[in-house]
Amino acid sequence: MSATAHADTGGLTANAIQSAVASTVGGFDLASTSDEVTTTSDTDSAVISTINGTTVDVPKSAGAGITVQANGQTIGIDMPNTSGTQAGTVTAPGIVSYPTTSGDTANAVQADESGATRFLTVIKDADAPEEFQYSLDLPQGSTITKEDDGSLTVHTPASDYTVAAPWAHDANGAHVWTQWFTDGESTIDLVVNHHGEDVTYPITADPWISWGWTGYIVHLNRAETLRVAQGGVAFLAYKIGGGGAAFAAGAGAQWLSDYASRHGFCLSIFKSYYGTYARPSISWC
Repeated sequence: MSATAHADTGGLTANAIQSAVASTVGGFDLASTSDEVTTTSDTDSAVISTINGTTVDVPKSAGAGITVQANGQTIGIDMPNTSGTQAGTVTAPGIVSYPTTSGDTANAVQADESGATRFLTVIKDADAPEEFQYSLDLPQGSTITKEDDGSLTVHTPASDYTVAAPWAHDANGAHVWTQWFTDGESTIDLVVNHHGEDVTYPITADPWISWGWTGYIVHLNRAETLRVAQGGVAFLAYKIGGGGAAFAAGAGAQWLSDYASRHGFCLSIFKSYYGTYARPSISWC
């Protein structure tokens, strides 16, 4: 289906957000990456989780912003386009969705099993913007740099943090081009190029932030990416260490490898230092 706007003017319900998220990850079971996360809540917070020394506090009000405590410091993250959002709803373990009564974008936040935070933006139709700004409340002296693979590194006095290269999919699972921009100080902009493109809505964009030294990234070259695309799960286990991690990355890695091989990109895998958690992404070769 070509990129056409929906006829209705309604917003996005919690169920609609969750359905969009579930249908756009190319076989990668996103919800499973937080189904064992233990969370609490309070008057202001929909989800609070502490994993591997990182505490993520996801508020009930989207406008309040997320706070992350790690390495003895607190970092704040404001989500984009929060006007008109309703109170956050826990739609799956570790996942909070923010329904909208009107408008064409909505947010969801996931605290996953590695201690990282995933920010999901659901784009309803062609009337939605292409730029989504995240404002970061960082310690004094912090900077942000963009890396060659499309990721960002947030440098703070305590340590460096990774903002993985973003990826986005339409309702049919087709990749939608997306990238980061930053002012180098406190703002990062997610750009999702969907205007005038042959896409099927809704689109789900998947920025993912690892706050702390919770793991490492393995970059595959083009030949290795093709090998995974052709079903090389055993090879993936060899590259990232352990069949459990390869299984955790499996379906999403193979799907992304296939896309990357056909479009001149390469596969990268984030591997947690803890347990078997692994996450695939696309990067520049």
